[in-house]
Parts: sequence; structure tokens; C-alpha cells
Amino acid sequence: MDCIKLLPDNIANQIAAGEVVQRPASVVKELLENALDAGATDIKLIVKEGGILLIQTLDNGGGMSVTDSRMCWERHATSKISVADDLFRLRSFGFRGEALASIAAIAHVEMKTKRKEDELGTLVKIEGSKVTEQSPVACHNGTQFSIKNLFYNVPARRNFLKSIPVELRHIIDEFTRVAMPHPQIAFSMAHNDKEVFDLKPGSASQRIAELLSRKNDKDFLSVDESHDLLVVKGFVGKPETAKKTRGEQFLFVNNRFIKDHYLNHAIMNAYDQMIGKDQFPLYVLFLEIEPRRIDVNIHPTKTEIKFDDERAIYSLVKSAVRKALGQYTAMPEIEFSDPNVFNPVGFTKPQHAGMNLSQSPEVKVDRSYNPFSSNSMNIRNVQSKQWAAMFGNPYLDEQTPQTLQTSDKFIPFEQKKNRIDDAFQLPDGFIVAKKDHQLILVDQRAAHERILFEKYVQNINNRKAPIQQLLFPRTIELSKHDYALAHEIMEEMRDIGFDVADFGTNCLIINGVPAETAKGSEKELLEGLLEYFKHHANEFAGDKRKALALALAQNEAILRSKTMGQEELIGLLERLFACETPGSRPNGKPVFIELNQEKIAHLFR
Repeated sequence: MDCIKLLPDNIANQIAAGEVVQRPASVVKELLENALDAGATDIKLIVKEGGILLIQTLDNGGGMSVTDSRMCWERHATSKISVADDLFRLRSFGFRGEALASIAAIAHVEMKTKRKEDELGTLVKIEGSKVTEQSPVACHNGTQFSIKNLFYNVPARRNFLKSIPVELRHIIDEFTRVAMPHPQIAFSMAHNDKEVFDLKPGSASQRIAELLSRKNDKDFLSVDESHDLLVVKGFVGKPETAKKTRGEQFLFVNNRFIKDHYLNHAIMNAYDQMIGKDQFPLYVLFLEIEPRRIDVNIHPTKTEIKFDDERAIYSLVKSAVRKALGQYTAMPEIEFSDPNVFNPVGFTKPQHAGMNLSQSPEVKVDRSYNPFSSNSMNIRNVQSKQWAAMFGNPYLDEQTPQTLQTSDKFIPFEQKKNRIDDAFQLPDGFIVAKKDHQLILVDQRAAHERILFEKYVQNINNRKAPIQQLLFPRTIELSKHDYALAHEIMEEMRDIGFDVADFGTNCLIINGVPAETAKGSEKELLEGLLEYFKHHANEFAGDKRKALALALAQNEAILRSKTMGQEELIGLLERLFACETPGSRPNGKPVFIELNQEKIAHLFR
């Protein structure tokens, strides 16, 4: 008996929907791109309850005929291609003909569409791939889609959806990626009857500034390079505007948003030695390339593409960004003798004729200095104590004087149990120490991260996180995406020690921060916290508090380049071995390696 048969269309469409429609933001992306392909110049997006209840788009594009308004809901029905060779000449966003069929399979759909030359438009209603109504209707030119009750017939997928703020954040991401490369088109977005974006036609820099909530475009450096293979245009941020958040990085190929780690590496390389390793520059780059030289048909979301010559593209992008940065850093010579030039320290330009002469600095050397003498060590200890008094020692309890670290008489029992006999620092942030007749090699940043993580988790669980109130509250302006993220985790942020409140559109006011954090860097601290949270939110099975504790610990942990004195090293290690899990970081990677006599002997065999 034959057992292979064709699946019914409604089941096939539900299977296809699993790849095309992952969440409400996927629907938004497909509908906005369809509006662009239809030639619209004004596109409106209306969302309710994070897109779960309603997603509605209105455009003034070309519209559809009566026949097309019914045919567009069939699988593999498209107006973009007709033969296989058209795949190598693609300029449109859609071409597979799967999006609308997939959406109709898992939602209640209503569409009104009308061409300019028609007197009446067409109304089509679909529920679970079944057309329930098709009739003439009076409507404006263009197309209006209303997608209601997403995943109503797929309970598992509906339960998979996150909270409303999370889904709204993803919708904002997709809206930004579609609107950014089309500054000549008007876009607007509203959520729960509240305006989120209202973008008028304008220049590319104005559109980018609006979408990224920048007050002006003076922080942008223009990139404009043309080559036979590739045209690179767009903007990059000045090095001093780099943030600890990665959100303001966009790469487009033929106006299609893509994710490409290889090209991101090229751009970051162009900023080499201009920004810190934990900072991320802003960039919005538009790459124009012949469609035959790329393949966009490798992923359902079309965010990944393949180039026929990746190395050449890498080099061209890197050189284009480096040229823009080079023109910015090539500063003109300042005439200090000009009274109109601000000169706070009274520099004067040499008056010698011809070449400017410079004098070699005089270096004074104390040849009697002996670093191993007791006097020198006392001076060093005094300087170390002065430094700790000024800036605080993150490794020692405030109630414990530093002299207790070297005196057995005053060390509590808990510290005696974790006593470190001796320690010294290697380059690149590693510590060698002796403990219980063993040699241990410690990653100092990982050790501090483990200490801070357990401390923050305990504060959150006890809901008694110490708050350091600011004398002058600071306001911080965020992008729409980060603003939505901050609202999503506002309660958890308060539990960990942040006193943060809403301060208007896209703005937060910081009244207090967790105690023992660096003073004067509240803005950078909050930005870094949001960035780390984005990348580690899924590591604790949805436990936002632990993810937030890890984010803050990673953001506040000391750098591997930090040089520490003997007392600091021992204090850090004793606090590490007082932790519940001292041997591993929260992500499972090791903090230290033990080398006992047996292991050392084995290395020499």
C-alpha cells in the first residue's frame, strides 16, 4: 500500500510559516518590504500589544488588481521573478512568494487594496489559509494589511513569544532596518496608539540621526568610496563617540540589511588603536554591488548573503572607513601665538628663523635610589595606601585596614582558611600564587568577575543592594531599542542597586548606582550594562536577575592590563576562594588552574 502523499496546502503553509514567521517582528519586516517593492512613498505601521494582538501597515503603493489580490496568498506566487536567471538580477526585497502565504496560515488576515486606475478596491479576509471573504470595497490607493491574533492556531509558538516590551523591541529593530536606507520615503510607527516614530523625507544623515535618537549629525563622518567592484557610502562615528553598546551598527547591501561578522571585523580593524577594546563605534554603511556578484537566497530571513570575492570586499570596506577616519584625525597646525586661539597653558611658537627648534627635555635621575631597600618599600607602601584612600580598594572590605592583610593576629577565621601565602603578577593579567603547597595560575579579570557576580546575585536575592546616590542626577538619552530594553528590565535594575526613572521620550534619569562602582561613569555603566545583558540574557534560562548580575559583573570587572600591588593581589585571591564557586566563571570557563607537584612533574616527563 502506498504511504507517500502530498500535504494539504494549509498544513504545508503552517510548516513554511515556522521558518518565515518567527515572531511579530518577522511579519513587520515582510509587510514593510512588500510596501517598498510596491513603490510606496508613505508607509505607516500600527502595532498593538507588541504585535501579538494587531499588526497593521498602510502604504500608498501601486496596489493590486482583483485577481492579484487573491493570487498573492498562494505559495510561491510572486511578481518579482519569472525565470531562474532573475535570481542573479534581484533588486527587490521579496522574490520567493512565501511570506504572505505563511502569514495567512497562522493569523486572521484582512487586506484592502486598490490601484490608482480602479474605481473600487478589493477586500480579502483569510483565516488559517482559508479565504472567508472577497468583495469590492471603497478604500484609498495602495494596500492596507491587518494581521490579528498571530499564532492563534499554533499554541506552542504563541507560548514561545516573549513579553510585550521584548516583542516591541524586536519590531523597532526591524522598522529601523527598513526605514534607514530609504530616507526619501516617509515612515511612521505607533504602538498602542502612542507615536514611536514619525520620519519625514530628508537626507540620509537626518534619517540616521532620527532613528538613533541623535540630536544632530555632527558626530558622523561621511564615507564615500567608489570602485569597479563596490561602492561604499554612509557614515561612521567619530572615535570619541564610541559606546559600550553594539546597537548602533548597521550594514546594508543594495539597501538590504545584513549581518556579516567578516565585514564587521573589517570595520573594527579600521578603528584599530583609536577606541578601547570594549567600545563599539557607530557605523551605517551602504554597499552597492552588482546583484550577480552576491547570493541572497541562503537564509529564510535574507539577512545573510554570500559574496563572490569576500577578501576584496573586506579590503575595500576597511580602506573606505580608514580613509574617513584619517581625514578626520588629520588636524591642522594650531597657531598658539594667535590671540583668538584658546591657549590655557601659554604655549608660544618659537621665533627662530627657518626651522622650529626644540630642546631636549632634562631628565633627573636619583642614582642613590634602591628599590629593594626598606625606605623605598616604605615609600611604595605609603603611595599604595594613598592611592587606596583616594580611589578606594575594590578588593578589601572598607572596615578592614590594609595592615590586616600581612598580620596573622588580626585575620578572621574565614580569611585564614583561604590564606594566600604569596602572589605576583604576570603580564597580560595573570597571577601566580602559592596556596596550600600548590601553585595556582589565576585570570585576574575572571576572578574579579566571579567575586562581583556572587555579590550582585546575593544583593538581588536579599533585595538589599546598597545604592550610591548621586549628588547631581544624570540624564541619559538612549536609542529606541535600548530605551525599550531598559523598561523591560527596570524592576531588576532597581533590585541590583540602580535608582533609575523615566525622564521623557527615550531618556532616563539616573539618581543612584550600585555602591562600589566607578564614580563619574554612570552613563557608560548603564550603556555597558544594557549591552552585556543583550548578549547574556539567554544564558540563565530566562532568569533576568542572574543575567543582569552577570552583565554588571562583566562590565565592572578589572581589566587584564591593570597592575596591582602585593596586597591587592592577595586580597583579590582571598575573596575569590571565599566564593561558593571560585573555580569557574558564570559562563563555565575556568578562573584558575592548579599546578600541584604531580602535575608539574608530569609536564617534564
